[in-house]
Amino acid sequence: VPRFQFDLPPYFINNARALSTLEGIAKVLDPSFNVLTIMYPYALNRLLQNPTQSPVVERTLQTLIRSNDGRIDRRKIRRLLRDSALISGVSKRRVVWDVVKTKPGRKLTRSILGEDFRMLLKGNGRRNNALTDGRRQKRKKKWFYLEL
Repeated sequence: VPRFQFDLPPYFINNARALSTLEGIAKVLDPSFNVLTIMYPYALNRLLQNPTQSPVVERTLQTLIRSNDGRIDRRKIRRLLRDSALISGVSKRRVVWDVVKTKPGRKLTRSILGEDFRMLLKGNGRRNNALTDGRRQKRKKKWFYLEL
């Protein structure tokens, strides 16, 4: 891509051409074919498992789910979940299931739940009173769930 001074290796360009040709043929045979639906499970599994222990892949994953202060960002996770479902054409529940069924996905889930549990124990820095002005008010539960 000369305009941006960005060089791609020839094998990458050849692979991209081959994939786009195969996708074109598949679309002619089945107009509802979506290559991302086929690639999604592999890409998700590869990102979560990071078999080569690449620091770039790990940093990418952490950037996708954490805020600048290093805490897990629920909005980023919801956005990632929504985008993954839209791009791949599968349901959000399927995306969650695909994450949870991998060992690193379970580790990620435990870390999200652990952070939530710590926040609940701390009370998020605020004191929640059940009684206000002599009237009993219902306490809002501060449980955090991924919105499916």
